[in-house]
Amino acid sequence: MIKLEYSKKVLKYCPNYYSIIEFNPLKEDEITKSIIRIYREYIFNVDINDSVSVEKITNLDSAVAKYINDYAFRKEVQKQMIKINVKKDYKEMVKEFINVIIKLFTNYQEYTTRIVSISRWI
Repeated sequence: MIKLEYSKKVLKYCPNYYSIIEFNPLKEDEITKSIIRIYREYIFNVDINDSVSVEKITNLDSAVAKYINDYAFRKEVQKQMIKINVKKDYKEMVKEFINVIIKLFTNYQEYTTRIVSISRWI
């Protein structure tokens, strides 16, 4: 019962959870499968009483949702994921992986928002 309550609290911060886990990537798309797997594992293993962790899973949820719904963003993330070179343990690799996804998402949002804003003024 405690685990169920915890899961409900986590899902409150991850409104895109079901659309993310139900996404069916192409058979050969191992990067997408890994991102979804890491997303599922990570969000249910954070301390939801820590505001930094809650912010991180909220950002991760938005980033992965954008990843599955936006082809251009997906290709950019896949290109950057290949370049990640982490020489630490598994937990550090997962944290780095998540930080890269969130950073790419933030940069992508700023870039696409700037283009829309400039286009409106022309």
